[in-house]
Amino acid sequence: LIDGKPWSDHYDLCLQLHHSYAEATYCLGKFDEMNKVVVNTFENARCFDDKLRSYITLVRAHGQNKSPEALKAGLHVLAELGEPIEISSDPKSMFMAEFLKTKQMLDGKTDDDISTMKKMDNDKKIAAVELMNILALYAYLSDQKLYPLIIFRIVQTSLSHGLCPDSAFGFASYGGLLSCVFHDIKGAFRFGHLSLHLLEKFEAKECVGRVYLVMYSLINGWIESHSASLEPLQFAYANQMRCGDIQYALMNARQYCTLLYYCGVELSIVEKACKDYGQVMMEHKHELFYKYTLPYRQASLNLMGRSKDPMRLTGEAMNQDALILEAMDQKEMTLVSAIYHQCSWLAYIFSDYKLAFEMIEKGNVIDTSTYPAFMISSYAFVEGLVSLALARETKEATWETLASKAIDKMAIYASILPSNFQHKLLLLQAESFFLSGDTVNASKHFDDAIKAAGENNFIQHQAVAYERAGIFHLSEGNTSLASQYYGQAHVAYLKWGAYCKADQLRLHCPF
Repeated sequence: LIDGKPWSDHYDLCLQLHHSYAEATYCLGKFDEMNKVVVNTFENARCFDDKLRSYITLVRAHGQNKSPEALKAGLHVLAELGEPIEISSDPKSMFMAEFLKTKQMLDGKTDDDISTMKKMDNDKKIAAVELMNILALYAYLSDQKLYPLIIFRIVQTSLSHGLCPDSAFGFASYGGLLSCVFHDIKGAFRFGHLSLHLLEKFEAKECVGRVYLVMYSLINGWIESHSASLEPLQFAYANQMRCGDIQYALMNARQYCTLLYYCGVELSIVEKACKDYGQVMMEHKHELFYKYTLPYRQASLNLMGRSKDPMRLTGEAMNQDALILEAMDQKEMTLVSAIYHQCSWLAYIFSDYKLAFEMIEKGNVIDTSTYPAFMISSYAFVEGLVSLALARETKEATWETLASKAIDKMAIYASILPSNFQHKLLLLQAESFFLSGDTVNASKHFDDAIKAAGENNFIQHQAVAYERAGIFHLSEGNTSLASQYYGQAHVAYLKWGAYCKADQLRLHCPF
């Protein structure tokens, strides 16, 4: 619509139009069109600062299905903004050094001291914090060593240069690291609520879903029931969609689907949620988030009896081998770990303990210390159950050692919030007593595990506890009592929607 030479005659207007059009086409999932506009901007912009807004849009677009590429591009831009982040050859030492630096900067500062700090007025620092908000998501998905370094840098930059709306996400994520890595629940709660206060201060509705993602994925699971986080995650998804923050919206949807599964919600509901949100993800051409829903959807389908082999994640939703190869090729090791973890859980449920441990070993490809509570505990729980089952089969001490480590981890989790973890600890302890021949304590702990799982609505774990109690009593020659537990297990599996497992239990029942 502009005659003549638009870039030379109307530079500022052209620049703003190109930035806005690139952002609009990104939100609509028209990435080819977006790339053309971004390239045009880069060719005509007069300096790096004028290219910055389009660089951020480009980084977002890379993250649709290639988070390593998004990280590479984003880290380059961060360096140009004066905030270089590099991982050393000793990432653990670097983590502790950056953590201690951040902690030292925070020491002595009250919540009021932080919340009343000056507003950030350096445009490059504001852009750097905005970009780090975006990169944190990709690092969480594909580079767990980089993720905490980004979070520490957001907090450090905010403390050094003042606060901006995106600072809230940094403080919330710092709280998430305190809870997951250090089990400092009081500190996590403090920084989570500080981030909510900062949202109010800046009236930053566009950042609410980002903070909620951290609060209700990484912090809240150590404070109240896992199921209490489901509604806030749905709200965060809807809020970010309204604000055009598609990636964080879809990440909230991904967490919602995952948490539904781990909460023991009836499997047909989980499967439908994964399918419906997955369609939204594909409509926006965010294939990476879509892939993360697939293991939980296929696991649900398997348990419901809608696959040929209940222990392989191959069927209507995905092909196990193909998705693993694709994820490994794209260095999405978090996805690889999620697939193998679900395979190990299914193999355990269907009593193939050697396969279950093989899947556990293959899934040990990343550091899970920054995972949500419901996932951290699940990894320890499944490894403990599998190790105890193999210890009974093989009589090898190696399995007892692995089981003991899992029990120790679960004891820590249960001491923090019994309602989410105590039933898992009790079941592991019951199996341990069963292994050692302490029948009195084994019987008591099986019953306590069943009761605790039921009281806290973990029907899937209650079903497993009933079945394992049946196996225990059968081994003790008490067929009458064993049949009662097997019957209750069958009922619980049906209630969960695991019809395939219920049928297997019925067909292979020793009575």
